[in-house]
This record gives sequence, C-alpha cells and structure tokens, in this order.
Amino acid sequence: MLNFLKKHNKLLLGLSWLGILLFLMLKPGDELPKAPNIPHIDKIAHFGLFFVLLFLWMRIPKKKNIKTFFTIYLVFGIFIAILVEYLQGMVPMRTFDFMDIAANIAGGAVGIICFYILYKYDNKLV
Repeated sequence: MLNFLKKHNKLLLGLSWLGILLFLMLKPGDELPKAPNIPHIDKIAHFGLFFVLLFLWMRIPKKKNIKTFFTIYLVFGIFIAILVEYLQGMVPMRTFDFMDIAANIAGGAVGIICFYILYKYDNKLV
C-alpha cells in the first residue's frame, strides 16, 4: 500500500484537489461560508481553484511527455471549467455565470504556464 502511494502520489494529489474543487463548486449556496466584502472575491476563488488544479495535473505525466499533456490538460481545464459552471446552474442558490467560466479558464491557463516556466528551469516544485 505504501509503495502504491509513493508511486502515485502526484496522481492522488491531483484527484484529491479535483474532488475538493467539485465539492466546493457544487455545494448549495446557502451552505457556503459568508464571503468577505472584497470586490470580485468569487472570481478570485474560481481563478485560484483552477490554478491549483491545472498546476497539480501538469505534475502527473513523466517529464518526457510534458509537451503532449500541455494541450491535453488545457482542453481538460476548459471542459471542467464549463461543466462545473453548467452544473452550478442546477444547484440550489447557485448560478451559471460566464465570468466564472472565464475566471476558471484563466486560472487553469496561468497554472499551466507557471508549471511550464518552473519545469523549464528544473524547479523542485515540479
């Protein structure tokens, strides 16, 4: 079991974050904590959640396959961004918002770009 966890820790971390993201994004609005009075805090939250998601997912493939997965994960990020927002429209006290989709996609794209920059300089975070 421990050997499995060591071997697949990046995949498990990526899947765990996806689960957390889906849990938070699809929770009914009346169950969410009161957000601080900061302009566009919901867009910042969407950006941050997808930034982390795509950064973590970019860590999963082996180094030699990174350029292939760059495009695959960008498409995955766009798909998940739209799907989650669509599903939010069906959750009580949540709404569908095109600007949330934009924040999701922007966060994911910046997460991929940050990963690639760190990867290019052989940073320990990747």
